[in-house]
Amino acid sequence: MPITEVVLCPLVPGSDICGSHEAASAALRDTVDGLHRCSGCQQFIAGMQLENVDMMEAFITWESLEKYHEFRKTPDHGLVVANLIKLRIQPVTPYHVEFRPFTAFMRATEAPVTEVATFYFDGSAPTGVLDRFTRFRKVLNKQHVSGVLGAAAGLSHEELESEGVKGTAAVLLIGWESVDAHMAFQKTELFKDSVGLLPVTEAKRVDMVRPNIKIELGSSFANVGLLSQHHTSFAAFR
Repeated sequence: MPITEVVLCPLVPGSDICGSHEAASAALRDTVDGLHRCSGCQQFIAGMQLENVDMMEAFITWESLEKYHEFRKTPDHGLVVANLIKLRIQPVTPYHVEFRPFTAFMRATEAPVTEVATFYFDGSAPTGVLDRFTRFRKVLNKQHVSGVLGAAAGLSHEELESEGVKGTAAVLLIGWESVDAHMAFQKTELFKDSVGLLPVTEAKRVDMVRPNIKIELGSSFANVGLLSQHHTSFAAFR
């Protein structure tokens, strides 16, 4: 089953990962070239956070977790890490999430607006949390919420640590046609009635970011380039 590697990479201040002649752009291209040579890597998506313009967030989809571990044993893995070192100013700790449904994950990340929420738990995630995400997603689908293009969620395979909280994390992605569509949904009674399905109260911490640049490289791994604005809003979960 496909699995997605989530990477938060604090870049050297002022890095222009889309500049055709920038060192950061060249390092990113070399990173993608290394991933391209691995048959198990299916897609690379990245964006810069609006709240922190020097933080790159990337989603790397692998054919399976086994394929990712196989890649770690190849020389290309060392080259990819070396190129990331050129980009970042702090250590990078990737983690892996099985987003389900996977087709909905693809639609969410391809949408003009992608809403991403990460819920951090102290220890294991609450029992049935994925079922609750499924019920929330079904509400969106059944009620034909205007502007929703896809929604998916999953749990981290690794324990994550964030500001003193250590345990499993749950990640929810929702693709929207526009920021206005997302904000309009937050004002509805349907949202007020259904937001309780999300583990807002159980989570010890919720990460909220807004990537505003989207870079996407599919199976063909074309040249790195700016595709569209990628906005992520977490106001709904505050």
